[in-house]
Amino acid sequence: MNGWFLAATAIAALTCVIHATLGGRETARPLLASDLGKVAKYTNYYCWHLVTIVLAGLALAFGLVATGEGSRDLGLFAVLCAALFAAWSLIMIARFRLKPGHFPQWALFLPIAVCGGLGLWM
Repeated sequence: MNGWFLAATAIAALTCVIHATLGGRETARPLLASDLGKVAKYTNYYCWHLVTIVLAGLALAFGLVATGEGSRDLGLFAVLCAALFAAWSLIMIARFRLKPGHFPQWALFLPIAVCGGLGLWM
C-alpha cells in the first residue's frame, strides 16, 4: 500500500465532494439561473459536470495505484492531470487578476499532485 497515493486518493475524493456540493451551490445553481444564452449556459454546466467526473476518476486512479491494482503509468497520468489543473488555475489567477481565495481550484489540485508525485518518487 502506497500511503502517498492513498493520501492523493482521499484528497481527490474530498475535492470531488466539495466540488459537487459547494460548487453546485456556489457555481452551478447561479449559472443555471443566469441570463446567459442557452449554448454558453449549458456548455458551462456540461463542463462543470465533466470536472466532477474527472475528480472521481482521479480518486479512482490514485486508489488503484495505491493498492497495487493500477500501474505506475496510471499514477503518473493522474499526477500530471492534477498538476496541470493546478497550474492552469494559477495562470488564470495571474492572467485575469483574480483573487486566489475566490478561485481556489489550485489549492485543491496542488496537494493531490504533490501527494501523487511523492507516491511516484517513494
